[in-house]
Amino acid sequence: MFLKVFLFNFIFYFSILFFGLLLLPILISRTLTRKTVRVWSKLIIFFLTNTLKIKIVFKNSYLKNKKGLVIAANHQSAFDTIFFLAAFDKTVYVIKRELIFIPVYGWYAMRLGNIYIDRKKKIESIKKISKNINSLIEKNYKVVIFPEGTRQPPNKIGNIKPGVFLIQERLKRPIFPVYIDSGEAWPKNSFRLKKKNILIKSLKPIPYGLTKNKFKDVLKQSFDKNL
Repeated sequence: MFLKVFLFNFIFYFSILFFGLLLLPILISRTLTRKTVRVWSKLIIFFLTNTLKIKIVFKNSYLKNKKGLVIAANHQSAFDTIFFLAAFDKTVYVIKRELIFIPVYGWYAMRLGNIYIDRKKKIESIKKISKNINSLIEKNYKVVIFPEGTRQPPNKIGNIKPGVFLIQERLKRPIFPVYIDSGEAWPKNSFRLKKKNILIKSLKPIPYGLTKNKFKDVLKQSFDKNL
């Protein structure tokens, strides 16, 4: 298993560096960037499932491929940031502003149209990005936000930050929770990948109109029920 984990890590990091630099010219086109990143994400999942024999189970009852919407997913590992890129044709993430300054990753993140939040100016930032999110939804994008704010260990749901509620307040649209159980298979330290199946499950949408505290409680309970 050690050699398989080593091989996967080599493929993962080498592909980011090699293809990220080799394919820099595609950044002139957002469409080309999106399609190329989707191919890369599918390849990573292919190697994850075939090299390490990790089975990925996607129970999807609510997410339509050609429909734009906001996804609120719990966050356990790097897998979570790759999966949606492979699963859907058009995906963008709401990310922390500091991530756009990471070489290679940041260049592609910005070109994909990923939306960044300045945590020092959160309210102002939410107001600014909400219009952008609405435009992306109308173009059938999946907009993915991790409401815990950072990765959590397996079998734990962190505190829900208010950002996703504020986004819903401005968009007046339902939020679609997605539970991901990836932390044991691909822990924070990716050099310790394990042969554990990964479950991704779309959950019942949360309608617009709840109070902030009620919204946060409903979202957290939706995740907790799947632990």
